[in-house]
Amino acid sequence: MDPSRPLLRRGAFLSSSAHAVAAIILIAFLLITLLRLPLSLSTPPTPLVDSHEDQEQECDLSSPLDCADPRLFHLMMRSTIDAFPAVHFARFGRPVPGDPPSSSCDMAWRARSNSSTATASPTATTKDYRRFTISLNPRTCAYSVVSIGDYHSGPNARKPRPGASNVTAAAPPPPPLSRAQFAAAAYLSYHGGGGRCKPMPHYTRSLLCAPAEARYLNRTLVLDPTLCLAAAYTAAGLPGEGKLLAFYFDVDHLRSSSGAGIVEELHFWEDWDRWGAQGQLGLRLVEDTRVAPTKFSKAKATLIVRKFGDVEPGNYWYHVCEGKAERVLAPPHLAIRLAPSLMSIVDAIISSMQPDFDSVHADANAAEDLKWKIEESIDAGRQVYLAGEGVNMVLVEALKANHSNLHYLDQFQGLWGKDSKWFLDMKRLNGGVPVEFDGYMRELVDKEVFLKGKKRAQVQL
Repeated sequence: MDPSRPLLRRGAFLSSSAHAVAAIILIAFLLITLLRLPLSLSTPPTPLVDSHEDQEQECDLSSPLDCADPRLFHLMMRSTIDAFPAVHFARFGRPVPGDPPSSSCDMAWRARSNSSTATASPTATTKDYRRFTISLNPRTCAYSVVSIGDYHSGPNARKPRPGASNVTAAAPPPPPLSRAQFAAAAYLSYHGGGGRCKPMPHYTRSLLCAPAEARYLNRTLVLDPTLCLAAAYTAAGLPGEGKLLAFYFDVDHLRSSSGAGIVEELHFWEDWDRWGAQGQLGLRLVEDTRVAPTKFSKAKATLIVRKFGDVEPGNYWYHVCEGKAERVLAPPHLAIRLAPSLMSIVDAIISSMQPDFDSVHADANAAEDLKWKIEESIDAGRQVYLAGEGVNMVLVEALKANHSNLHYLDQFQGLWGKDSKWFLDMKRLNGGVPVEFDGYMRELVDKEVFLKGKKRAQVQL
């Protein structure tokens, strides 16, 4: 064997080993270099700052609050739920700036409530909107709720009802009609009658008969928007002339639900004096309530006037819907609904109690016997609303000895006092003249709250 070969193999081996070591050293050097370099995809390190300086922010306490901030919205919702643990909230509306906007937001909500109608949905709700006083921490800009206002204290969050008119001011008169417009319509007017200044059940019975006939005849009803309140309802004990129908009932709902067009009497006669008084348009006079509308349903006259005589009781409007006419005239009872102003008082009273309160209606005024009968109807620990003519302070004090959760109408006098929203709204509606919260308003509100009770009891002697 050639002695040089082993030496050649060893040299090759040594040469390859040196190359391997060099390669390993080079790879290690490259790895170390790469690890020391910042990666292009990584976020550059942020300098450390003093945590105290990071917490301090400059908050402009004079600028309007951001009521649309979700954090503030959630805080207001939590504060409301904590403040009213007995209320079952259905939903909350988005907060809006209050007054002043730098420290308040208004928010509306709906809460589940009982309904006074048998056909109403079991999920019926009542609405409220309140003003929240908000404070802002000048160091951290954190929100906190200082207080929640009273019922309906946040009007900026109130959404107007579709098609509803402004109840705080008289509606502007409609524009005058041209002769062609006026003559194209047909009208029905009731004149006179013995229902003036009668008790309100009598008035409403007559009021509902008129649109029933107008609907059957396919005519627009000429309606007097005022009424005479019976003396029994007024503080002076005298008939109250000139009361607006809108004080008591929802006129917009009456117009839309009665099935007949309605025009106010004053505006109609102004147009009639312009176009019909000179005999240019036809007029038919009906002077007997016993004449059924079927007898003149095809009359071509522009105006039909039912003239009621002076002899009672035959001159009451509701007689028109009796007898043979009863088969074709159906008074729209569902068209009568409380005025929005009175419903606001009803909602405020209910809001002050548990949503599932009970109610008792007392029709007598003998304290001891009535007290015993009412106590039979009251469950211990429940909130109870006492309604009816039999409720007086003697009875209330006697019942409070054993039942602390009692409520009654006079307990809420602030809702219609001289500083209340109701009083100011009615004054504007009445042309600047203050409106008395009269006996019929009391009766309507009292009855409506009673009907909204979960368990209702009628007590009589």
